[in-house]
Amino acid sequence: MAYQALYRKWRPRTFDDVVGQEAITDTLKNSLIRGKVSHAFLFAGPRGTGKTSCAKIFAKALNCLNLQEGEPCNECSNCLAADQGAMPDIIEMDAASNNSVDEIRDLLDKVHYAPTEGKYKVYIIDEVHMLSISAFNALLKTLEEPPASVVFILATTELQKVPATIISRTQRYNFKRFSNEAMVQRMEYILGQEGVEYEDKALKVIAQVADGGMRDALSILDQLLSFEKSSVRYEDALEVTGFAAQEQVEKLLLALLNGDSQMALDLAKSAIQDGASAQNILNEIISLTVQAMLFTKTGQGEFLTDDFAQEIAQQSPDRFSQIIDQANDALGSLRFTNQQQIPLEVFLVQASQKRQNSQAGPQVASAASNPAIERQIKVLKEQVHQLTQQVQQLSQRPSQAFSPRHVFQLNQQLYTQKGGATEVAQQAAEKQQQAESLQAEITSSQEEIYAVLSQATKPGLAEARNLWDRDLPSMLEEPAKTVLGFLQPIAASDRAVLLSSQSRAWQLVTNPQEFLATLKADLDQLTKESWTIAIVDEKAWPKIRQEFIKEHASQLRAKAQPAEAQPAEEAAPEPPLPDQAPPEEAADDAIVTKAEELFGPLAQVKD
Repeated sequence: MAYQALYRKWRPRTFDDVVGQEAITDTLKNSLIRGKVSHAFLFAGPRGTGKTSCAKIFAKALNCLNLQEGEPCNECSNCLAADQGAMPDIIEMDAASNNSVDEIRDLLDKVHYAPTEGKYKVYIIDEVHMLSISAFNALLKTLEEPPASVVFILATTELQKVPATIISRTQRYNFKRFSNEAMVQRMEYILGQEGVEYEDKALKVIAQVADGGMRDALSILDQLLSFEKSSVRYEDALEVTGFAAQEQVEKLLLALLNGDSQMALDLAKSAIQDGASAQNILNEIISLTVQAMLFTKTGQGEFLTDDFAQEIAQQSPDRFSQIIDQANDALGSLRFTNQQQIPLEVFLVQASQKRQNSQAGPQVASAASNPAIERQIKVLKEQVHQLTQQVQQLSQRPSQAFSPRHVFQLNQQLYTQKGGATEVAQQAAEKQQQAESLQAEITSSQEEIYAVLSQATKPGLAEARNLWDRDLPSMLEEPAKTVLGFLQPIAASDRAVLLSSQSRAWQLVTNPQEFLATLKADLDQLTKESWTIAIVDEKAWPKIRQEFIKEHASQLRAKAQPAEAQPAEEAAPEPPLPDQAPPEEAADDAIVTKAEELFGPLAQVKD
């Protein structure tokens, strides 16, 4: 006999065999016992939750010759024929491949024929939401008033796509996802019947990957049995499913709680090398963080890493909520990027640094209990606000580059007062000073930017982009390879390049100065030339580009003119015709065209 997949071999044959849908199965059995069977049913729910199985059991019970308390006997000729798919009065139709109006009309023409062997003709239409609008319209009248011996069972995974006119003509049953415990119990039963040894942790991994779908869980279990027929082991489950080991995830969460960014990045990198995906790691972090938060409230939970329970018991629920929110944001970012590791790494760095920020809270709270210190804090807050506005105003004038010393002098004003509250404010000022100084150091001056722009060419920019996309990623290691995605060439010559800094997040991942030194060394090695690298903030670039175009109009006009100069004795040009642009406007158009060619389509010349 040919091999049958587990989900087919162990498909439920009675309502009692269906796991986790007791409310639905009890209702269907009672309708059979009382003889109150509706003419149309709609089974809706996620994949692998038992919709088709319940439809087949219900169809078999409707035609069973020896019904037993709402359950099919599975012994009469009709039940045996239904199990083998040979019951002529049970018609299964896949709407995904039979969705035209002609096929539905053909089905409706046969509805009026009486059943041949059973009491009812049962039509099971799977994935009914795939029917066309015309097919739905053809089905409406018959679905509302079918012959007395016909029952329709419609099944769908996308209820929102089924017209309301169809839903209102049926009894709707919403199938829910299976709990992990229910799936583990079902797999334990099946493996016990099959005589296969298993590890409890392996079944928990399968249940987590299946995401509430019993068919998915049995398919993964089938895959593991093909991998190793004698047993189902935890290590094999991790390898086949691509999930990170729970021990690693627990260590990763501890690293985040302890503020150890490097440890968290190393653990994530190791998990990815072992086959886990960024999405799986984030999902497991969320799941474990929720368990840890519940453990701090209830004291109930099972963990694998030593002293994990003692470590998390010292954390506040707000800390866990922060990590969960950040991980959910990172999961959302995964949908919009092909570089799946970037959102994960940014999350790990940000989540591990939250601990430092949260430590200042108790200090400020204790200081605020003193009225005198309260007044000092209010004054300090006003000063910080004023200095922050000054820094922002300076940052909005990129052409007048400001030095780290200037920012330091602004922040130095915060150190003029004494007292217990000022220590807290000084710590905040130092962090602000470091961040602003770091931003000033990695942003090039106007002269450096203009030096690159004055020599920029279109072939130079194309070659720089080729180096960024093709050659440099293979030479860099993480996290430098990740940082490369935040810096993109926007103007270049054969030995100089201007990079646009698209985000400040990369400054948290690596040391900017060391990264730029490494980048320059790799560029020099690739091209056998000495390169100059300048950096401009993405938000400041449009204004810098506009100022450069206005100040260097003659240079751009010369580049836009033909290579051969016209003779000096050439006659004066004739005045333009009425439908021609004046020479000055034509020259400006040439400047804009050349600027767009060198720096992109947003360059504009304004008087």
